[in-house]
Amino acid sequence: MTDVIQARDAYQAARDQVRQTRLALGRAIAEARAQDIEQVAIAKKLKLTREQIRRYQAEYEKSLTDES
Repeated sequence: MTDVIQARDAYQAARDQVRQTRLALGRAIAEARAQDIEQVAIAKKLKLTREQIRRYQAEYEKSLTDES
C-alpha cells in the first residue's frame, strides 16, 4: 500500500509542478504583451494558437486575483 501512496504523492507533485510552470509561462506572456509584443508574434514563436496564448495569460492573471 505504501507504493500506492508514494505513486499518488509523486503524481500530485508533478501536477503541481505543471501548474506552476503554466503560470510562469502565462506571466512571461503577460510581460511580453506589456512590452507591446503582439499576441500573434508570441503564438508564432511558440508554435501555438493565439487562443492558447490568451488562455495561458488569462490563467496567470486569474491566479493573481485568486491569491488575494
